[in-house]
Amino acid sequence: MLKSLISIFLSLIIFTISPPYDVNAAFLYKSYEVRKDKGRDILCDPYIVQKDDWIYKLFRQRGEISQKDFPEFLSIFKRINPHIRNINRILPDQHVFIPLKILSKDSMPGQSSGIVTIPFVTISNTPEVLKNHSTAYTVKQGDCLSRLIVQGYSTDEATTELYREGLKLFRLINPGIVDFDLIRAGQKIYIPNPPIRNQPWYKSLFDASGNIVEKIVMGDTVASSAIDEAAVAPSPFNQIAFALDAKLLNKGTYYFPMQGEEDFSLDLSMFPVIELKNQSKIMFQENDIQEYTLNAIKSFWKNVTIVPVPQESSSGQLFDLVMNSVCKDNIKEKLSFSDKGIEVNITAKWIVEISLASENRASFVCINFVENPDERTPGSICRYLESQGIIVKDIIKDGKVNHNTKEVQYRGPDENVIFIKDRERKIIVSDLLKAMGCRYEQNINITFPYKGIQVEALSNLISLKDDAPLIVDFGNIYGEAASAIKKAGMEVVQIDTGDNINTVILKLLKGIGLDYTIDPIFFVAKMPEKHNTSLTIPGFLVTDSESNNILISTVPLHNELIQFLRDRDLKVVIVQSQEHQD
Repeated sequence: MLKSLISIFLSLIIFTISPPYDVNAAFLYKSYEVRKDKGRDILCDPYIVQKDDWIYKLFRQRGEISQKDFPEFLSIFKRINPHIRNINRILPDQHVFIPLKILSKDSMPGQSSGIVTIPFVTISNTPEVLKNHSTAYTVKQGDCLSRLIVQGYSTDEATTELYREGLKLFRLINPGIVDFDLIRAGQKIYIPNPPIRNQPWYKSLFDASGNIVEKIVMGDTVASSAIDEAAVAPSPFNQIAFALDAKLLNKGTYYFPMQGEEDFSLDLSMFPVIELKNQSKIMFQENDIQEYTLNAIKSFWKNVTIVPVPQESSSGQLFDLVMNSVCKDNIKEKLSFSDKGIEVNITAKWIVEISLASENRASFVCINFVENPDERTPGSICRYLESQGIIVKDIIKDGKVNHNTKEVQYRGPDENVIFIKDRERKIIVSDLLKAMGCRYEQNINITFPYKGIQVEALSNLISLKDDAPLIVDFGNIYGEAASAIKKAGMEVVQIDTGDNINTVILKLLKGIGLDYTIDPIFFVAKMPEKHNTSLTIPGFLVTDSESNNILISTVPLHNELIQFLRDRDLKVVIVQSQEHQD
């Protein structure tokens, strides 16, 4: 939330270039408190717990800390709210501070005072209308809010009912003040004017229970109050905004100060706007608009792309319009890279290259449409690709966008994940056969006929079901002796000193008679290959005698790739070469 507010503030800073313009006409203000935690400044949102609040869901929707490190968020929350003994038993009307962001020293105006006021664009007409029937007031030492609210009423008017109504209006037009007992000298507030009760639409502000309603009617005009965005069914505009990691402005009115004339207003419900991280904007023109209006918008927003939208456009059509208008020079359909020998090939509907200042952020966003949730890219693959600088966003046809990174990561130990060091051949053969579930006995006496006599030799045996044992030899049996053993009905796998690991594995698999695929390719999602991601892993995909699948990888695997393979019910054997061993 904080990032969105700051982003909108930065996009409007251009207004300050022309001093005669009334910059404040475009802003609403919200105050945050700065609390100390372990010597750090924590930007906090004062909040009053509401009835039926689901605390963990509420917390996860708020701020940078909870998004990046939720356990750390909970630790900070407990320390700055010592009056909350049990986080699972927070009660309605309790006052809490929700930590949003760890601030560097003096990074925000007013930080040292403990109060940070952040401007943001008006998101609803209702507060703006009410503000026009209010008086701006700067709090003085000793002021009491209840007296301020009723001070304009005569003695016989100052009833409990009017005070309650005034308090609700005050709350609506002063969203930054959560605790009415903690107003501070110097704070700027808006106090509803008593004559507002004479407006013809005043009674429609309240329902039968005296609560503020979502809409007020003023003649032919309907002004909506702020609605929780999460409760609104996702639209194609939401899809685009989420996919591009951008902010969607599609409610309320955006005001542009005009020099010497009435402020120009843009109805965001008719002309939705998407604001990108680089402060550029996309405005969707679903309705007719005058050239004068377009020129006014372009004069204020220097980096805006106006996208005409045909009536009843599908999500795919809108994406095509946006991509071709805004990202056409940075779009590709395929992306490939190699990671320690693993070949990764990504194909998507749109792969957008993005430029971000932080080296820790992704440099590509891969966007796909999927028919249903089962076709989504697995969370393990999303996390792996994100570690490589690539974000995958799957758009489901019901309108939701999936960036699936929240599954539990592989941490081990897991008996079906086995690491084998590439070392002396006798040891590695023993480890491999054990990992594949084969019965293997070393240094066993065997006898076989040779030139008319029984010869005894020391060897290694793989016991096979319903078959003669398989002898594994490391250079001790050769020539006519090897032929004699085969004539006796036993097969010999001969491992030479110079054999590399791939040759050793191949000889064992052929000798045992298992089905295998060399350097298997895995398509990560249950979707057509045209828009899928594939992994080519050096090694062998083996089906053992009990039809279990085993991947023997001859290169290191990222933890998330191991998790992906385990989710496919594969046993994973990783042979660690000398260069990758600690």
